[in-house]
Amino acid sequence: MISEKHSFDNCFEVFLADTPESKRIHYNLRYQVYCDELGYEDKELFPQQLEFDEWDQHAEHFMVRHRYTGQWLGALRVVSPHRQRFPFEEKCEADQPLADADYRGAIEISRLCVLREARRFAPRILSQTEPDPASNVKYLNTLRQQSRSIMWGLYRAAVDYSVEQGIEHWFILVAPALAYAVKKQGFEMYQVAEPCEHRGLRTPYRLDVDHILQNPLWKEDYQLGYRRYSELEQGNYAVRQRA
Repeated sequence: MISEKHSFDNCFEVFLADTPESKRIHYNLRYQVYCDELGYEDKELFPQQLEFDEWDQHAEHFMVRHRYTGQWLGALRVVSPHRQRFPFEEKCEADQPLADADYRGAIEISRLCVLREARRFAPRILSQTEPDPASNVKYLNTLRQQSRSIMWGLYRAAVDYSVEQGIEHWFILVAPALAYAVKKQGFEMYQVAEPCEHRGLRTPYRLDVDHILQNPLWKEDYQLGYRRYSELEQGNYAVRQRA
């Protein structure tokens, strides 16, 4: 059972970046993770500290912030196919070429990132003077769960967006650890190509939106819909509630 105090909905909120300013926030979050923290991208290519690529013009961008401090902590984009192509196809060769139907009603989820800074928002279960090793392990697990919670919150926003847009399938290109976490949560993933080398081993999968919606994860938390950043700029703080 999730404590209401520490639930995602109580601590965080998700926005769709629908203005130039909000997209800059999104791209900077990616810069902090992919350039500063992980070194996946060359900083010199992004002197304005905004990490983006050619697929962003075919994408919608989401980001999550801490509800009480206003600090932005994570991001994700959903990419529509362009010229019968998804980003993952540039890195992995599909077992069978995707059919026209595979591109209709489908998106690719990519650029999922959570700042290391998100760790400090994990609920403190360990006092400064408590040396108990078991408590230390529990605290480290809580830090991991916090990052995972932000990830699920971003995924839930992408699910809501998919339903609104009539999108039926997702493609994702993920490392083994993330694939394991998604499968462990009970989401069915269908491998669509052999693993490839891209910043380490990555494997492409397809997920069905209807199946994602049925996951018990959403019954206890992640009940609030995402908002558009333009609503925030206009001072409209009404939360979009799902029917």
